[in-house]
Amino acid sequence: MVVLAIFWLLFFAAAVSGIRWTLYLFFASLAFGSLAILPVNLTGGTTFLPHTACSALLCIRSFIACRKPHLLIDGLLDYNKLGLLTAFIVYGLMVTYTAPFLFHGAPIMGLNNITRSPLGFGSGNITQPLYLLAAFAITISIYQLLLQTDTRRMVYQAIFVGGAMALIAGMIDMATAGSGMLAPLRTATYVIMDGDDVGGMRRVIGFNTEASAYGALVLSFGAIIYFTRIGEALGGIYAKIQTPMALALIAFTVLSTSSAAFLGLGILGVFAVVANVMALRHPADEKRALIQLLVIGAAGLIVAALVVATPSMFNGAVELVDSLIFKKTSSSSYSERSSWNLVSLEGLVATGGYGVGVGSTRASSWPVAVLSSTGVIGGLLMALFFLRLLTLSLRNASDEIRRVVIGARYSLAVCLVPSAVAGTLVDFGAFNATLFAITTALPTLIPVATRRRRVPRAPRVQANAVAQR
Repeated sequence: MVVLAIFWLLFFAAAVSGIRWTLYLFFASLAFGSLAILPVNLTGGTTFLPHTACSALLCIRSFIACRKPHLLIDGLLDYNKLGLLTAFIVYGLMVTYTAPFLFHGAPIMGLNNITRSPLGFGSGNITQPLYLLAAFAITISIYQLLLQTDTRRMVYQAIFVGGAMALIAGMIDMATAGSGMLAPLRTATYVIMDGDDVGGMRRVIGFNTEASAYGALVLSFGAIIYFTRIGEALGGIYAKIQTPMALALIAFTVLSTSSAAFLGLGILGVFAVVANVMALRHPADEKRALIQLLVIGAAGLIVAALVVATPSMFNGAVELVDSLIFKKTSSSSYSERSSWNLVSLEGLVATGGYGVGVGSTRASSWPVAVLSSTGVIGGLLMALFFLRLLTLSLRNASDEIRRVVIGARYSLAVCLVPSAVAGTLVDFGAFNATLFAITTALPTLIPVATRRRRVPRAPRVQANAVAQR
């Protein structure tokens, strides 16, 4: 009860303070993935996490802080901004509240019983659309805050606060392993997988329920801080701690030993090289990019030399990767989760591509969850939205906007990896919501180049002759 009292005290303090503290609390709350903020005996067993309440508060406070509501309306309707995402949400809700009645009995994978079941309207069609709307509300809230200079800096600072809290959670979990001291922070009704190990290495889960959730947390914060370089945009202490914090978050991603997070780390490494190579084209980034490429190359050579000289040193790492990736495909859990996708896609086919509705089925991959739940049209709208995110022009953008937006695009690819291989529901989460807002809001701040239309003038001699007539 003491933990709950502290949370609600901070919540109401943020509610009566400025938007800055609401942002800080929201991003910090993402690290508490196993704390029930309301007693589960009063909620019928349903767990409400801290970020659920904080996202609602963020939405309310951002609307209060909004100085130009017409810009928000324009953003929600313009297909170059959030228009396609808005259309996806509206269409997804329409499918959700019609498909269970139009295609009653179609095959789905149950959310709670996790067995092949007939399609019908259930509690999941109420709770899961609410989670999806909450993620959309986060996108809208951060979108409008990014349009203003003062609140844009607050969003950047809040991301650092969230990253620091994720690191602290991992450190405390390591320091208190096996003691049960974190029990007051793990009150959710979910199964808590504390004490698991892979290859003799204990899996760090922070304040979350399992290693995969914590791995996705630190991987997402690390990718955003590293690629967007918001520390340089803020300057001061943030610029100094930007790289060390990103590296620390990446290190804790490794300690989580999550297979999905490991795959995300591989994507992060590839994009780190690509991002620095592309940055060589810009004089403002050339020196930094060259240094980072040299560091990456040197680290690769050192690791290669150690593998050749002392291969026994990496036996533990090889066993870890083997058990997490190569042997995972032969595990019973892999076979079970693969069947979720197959049944969900069967439901899509049974509805003629219309979809079974948000909260009707459980998949094992976020793209499959989107396609099976919202149908072919919903999947197409989401695909078009991603296409616009990646192709919006940054011509005439300042160095800051160019760096942050391009970095957000790289981060989006990294953050989507865990959900692409392990996401079960349509909800795209707080990190993707933040990146959606960054990649759509900042390009609107680029000044439009205006060209003065030149009216051709008649030659002076010809003009004088006309005048004399």
